[in-house]
Amino acid sequence: MNISEIFSDSFKYPVSDIKKFAIFGIVVVLATLNVSIANSSVLQIILNVVSFVAIILILGYGLDVVNYAFKKSDELPDFDFKTGFVNGLKLFVIQFCYFIVPLILVYITAYFSGFLQSLAGIIKSYYETGIYSISNSFLTSMSITVVTAIVLFVIFMLFSSIGMARLSKYDDIFEAVNISKVFKDLKKIGIGKSIGWLILLMIVGFIITLVGAGISVIIPVAGSIIASFIVMSYFYLFYYRCVGLLYSNI
Repeated sequence: MNISEIFSDSFKYPVSDIKKFAIFGIVVVLATLNVSIANSSVLQIILNVVSFVAIILILGYGLDVVNYAFKKSDELPDFDFKTGFVNGLKLFVIQFCYFIVPLILVYITAYFSGFLQSLAGIIKSYYETGIYSISNSFLTSMSITVVTAIVLFVIFMLFSSIGMARLSKYDDIFEAVNISKVFKDLKKIGIGKSIGWLILLMIVGFIITLVGAGISVIIPVAGSIIASFIVMSYFYLFYYRCVGLLYSNI
């Protein structure tokens, strides 16, 4: 499938089964519970636990969506919360593995470029004098750090997505984090095609996020629930479908 076919299919997919979409939406709402509404530490702990479990279930269900996509099934998967939780934990582990590396590399870049030191100096100057003093060296080091972060994000987002597809296919964490095999899969799909897919995905994600934020602002309290139930649920299913269809090109 080409990129336009992948996105055209994925736009329609989330609402192909309204009942399953609604169930998934409830899980997403539970994952976004705001602990600030809790009036006791016990309730905060309970909400945090519920939220974490829901997040893992979202990941597990997303893995099923990826699997259905590269098998070219147009149905939304049935819910199996026990298996979904186990699979979600596996996906949580591999995503942590993929994104801890760029975070460390960005930190190293920020340190050796002098960005962290310059930032600390600016903060110190502000507290002492009440004035921000931004130097050219700070702007240069910040630019280096930001560019490095963007490049690393693109690379590891692609690797993470293919790793997720490999986890769905092989049900093996080691297959998912095997960088050499992930890179071979990316080459089979096409590096240029994969990058174009990711750029378009980020644009769509940004637009959907704006819609969700707009609903949350326009409708106090209930808006956040509506945005989670409809907008975020739609985007998650859309994203997982996109990953599976991209991987189906292998």
